[in-house]
Order: sequence, then C-alpha cells, then structure tokens
Amino acid sequence: MEEEFSVSRLAALIKRQLEINFSDIKLIAEVSAVKTHFSGHVYFSLKDENAVIDAVCWKQNFQKLNIELSPGQKIVCHGSVSSYPKQSKYQFIVEKIETAGIGNLLQLIEERKKKLASEGLFDLSRKKKIPRLPKTIGVITSPTGAVIQDILHRIRQRFPSEILLWPVLVQGTEAKDQIASAIDGMNNLPRKNRPDVLIVARGGGSFEDLMPFNEECVVRSVARSQIPIISAIGHETDTTLIDYAADLRAPTPTAAAEFAVPEKTQLQYETNSLYTQISSTIRDLLKKQKLLLQLNQSINFRQTLNEKYQSLDFCYEHLRYSFLNIIQLASQKIDKITIDKPNFKFNIDELFYIMKLNFASKFEQSKSQLTLITQQLESNSYINILNKGFALVETSTDKPVTSLKEAIQNYDLKITFADGSLEVIRKPQQTNLF
Repeated sequence: MEEEFSVSRLAALIKRQLEINFSDIKLIAEVSAVKTHFSGHVYFSLKDENAVIDAVCWKQNFQKLNIELSPGQKIVCHGSVSSYPKQSKYQFIVEKIETAGIGNLLQLIEERKKKLASEGLFDLSRKKKIPRLPKTIGVITSPTGAVIQDILHRIRQRFPSEILLWPVLVQGTEAKDQIASAIDGMNNLPRKNRPDVLIVARGGGSFEDLMPFNEECVVRSVARSQIPIISAIGHETDTTLIDYAADLRAPTPTAAAEFAVPEKTQLQYETNSLYTQISSTIRDLLKKQKLLLQLNQSINFRQTLNEKYQSLDFCYEHLRYSFLNIIQLASQKIDKITIDKPNFKFNIDELFYIMKLNFASKFEQSKSQLTLITQQLESNSYINILNKGFALVETSTDKPVTSLKEAIQNYDLKITFADGSLEVIRKPQQTNLF
C-alpha cells in the first residue's frame, strides 16, 4: 500500500536527506549574480561550464569571511546542500569561502580586451564627436522594459527629437548577433533616414546577462560604425567591452539620453547670449564710426552732422530691434517644443543659418549707409577748403566768426590753417586786427 504524504512532510524529508548526504562539501566554482539583501544575507550563483547552483551565505558567516564577491570570480566554497521548501529548490549553504583566482569567463574577456586594444579599436583617435543637436536618435535595445521608456521620457523632457528604435534581445545566446546586425543595419540605412547618433542600451543584470556586450562581433560592429555611438550598459559600476569601443560611455540609459540632446532652457539661454554679443558688436562698431565722423566734423556744417548722427542712432536702433525680433522668433520656436509633441522636428542649425543671413544683410546695409555718410562729410569738410589757402576763424568758445563785426567784438580768436591753429589775443583799444 502506498504511503501517504503531505506536501510539507515530503519537502521536509527531502531537505533532511540533502543535508545528511551532502553535509560537508568543497565546491570549486565561478561566482555570478551576486545580490546582498538588506538583511545582510548574500545570495549568488555558483557555476561551471555545464551547470549552475544557487548559493547563500548567511549574514553571521559572511561578516567573518572578510571577502568581496564579484561576478566572474573563481572561489572555493565549503558548506552543505539544503533546500528551500517554499520554492521547491535546493541551494548550497556556504560556510567558508576562499579565492581561487580569476574566473575563466573573466579571463576570457581580459584576453579579448587586450587583443582588440592591440588592433587599435579602443584608440581615442577613433572617437567621433557626438552631434550637439541630432535630428534623429537611433536606439538599440529591448522594446519592452524600463530602459526604452526611460530614454524616451528623458529626451521628451529635454529636447523632443525623432526616435528610431531597432528592437533586439539584450541577453541570451541570440543577443550578440541581433545587436551587431542592428548597429550595421542603422549604418546601412539611406542617408536621409540614418540616425545622427546611436544609443546602445540595456538595464542592469548579472555578469552573464551583460555578456553579449563583451562579444567580439558586437565590439567590432561598434568600432566600425560611421554613426557616433553612446553605450549605456547596466549600472554605473558595470563595464563591458563595447564601452571602450563606443564614442561615449554613459553610466546609465537615462544619462545616455541626456548626453544625446541638450536642455531646451540651455538653448534659450545661449540664443539670448548670442543676441547680446551681436548687439554689443554692432554698438561698438557704430561708436567707432561716430568717432571717425567727429574727427571730420565741420563747424560750417554742424546741422548736417547732427542729422547724420541722428541717422546713425536710427540705424543702430533698427539693427538692435531687428536682431531682437530674430532672437524672439528663435525663442518662440524653441518654446513650441513640448513633451506633448514627441515627434517634433526642429532644425536649430537652419535657424542659426537664417540668423546669420539676417545679420550679414543688416550689417552690409549699415556699412553702406555709414560709407555714404562718411563720403558726404569728407566732400563737405572744411579741411578740403583749408588746403586751398583759406583759414577758419573762431572765437575762444569755438564759435565760427563770419564777419568783421564779430571779429572786432571778440578779443580772443583762433585761426585754423590746413597744418595747424594759431591763437590771436587783441588788446581792447585795438580796432585794426591785421
């Protein structure tokens, strides 16, 4: 007759048999998937080429060991096998740990790194500049999960741009081929559809989960990409081989999105600063032109000069308001970018090109007007008259003397010739000046 068991009793019997038969085990294995619980217990996996077993080291034991566990590390464990009935699985209870050198997998990666570095794939001279304002951003990652959502959300917050997603597996045996093909595929798109920058990303995971990004075919596809690549694999402490080949490494996928596009408010600030610089340059230029005019001013044409000065003032104000309108137009276009328009395309380069054309046009108009004013003043300048043998007579207060009567009424006179001035002081009783 078959013996009847409850689930709890059967689980307890299995647990007991495991602990009796596997009570003192020495296990040589490679560490992976390390996780320290808030309780202080450390959970990880032990593996070799063909199998994986879950392991746990209780807090009270782990604190005595004075060791840090990391993926790829090869260790010698002492302990026993037990089970966890609530999940119907067995696990290795670690009592003691000794290091046994670098794991085979970690050693393989280190050798691969040296090989690829020797070929120049990690050289700084190969790094491409990340574009400041990309029209299209290519993203190579899993279409599900938090990573793609974090990237989309951050880009929409900062500077909404067109996103081209190439979905791939980011772990498992098929992942490496899909990732390499995606990078090559993005580069082979028609130029008008090709992204300006690529983000290759995945979230955190175990050492084994990140292995596709250490594969040689993936690293080589990153290195030969004509499109600049930002790598964002795992957490900040995770490093994979594509990080060395990429043009820029981001500590997280969210940071990669921040590296890919600027902050909208920063662009507005820079646009306003540009206006201030242009306005200051024009103001300085006009001040210099005014100084030149002052050197050529004629007493006999003071009213004409005042009118020309007024023209210069008007020209400056016209230029200033013209550029203010241009900058306001730029700000309005930038302000129209909101998170409600994720596919909004905005060619900031075109905007600055328009501003440049407007500046050149306004500047040439101003230059032509100033040249005309200068020519008119030079043609009417009293300097030309003095060169013909005439002289300019003025009072001590620089008032032009235009008649004999005025000359008699003033005792201090200044006579200006072409090559200099002469002061004449007349005594009160004198009536004949010369």
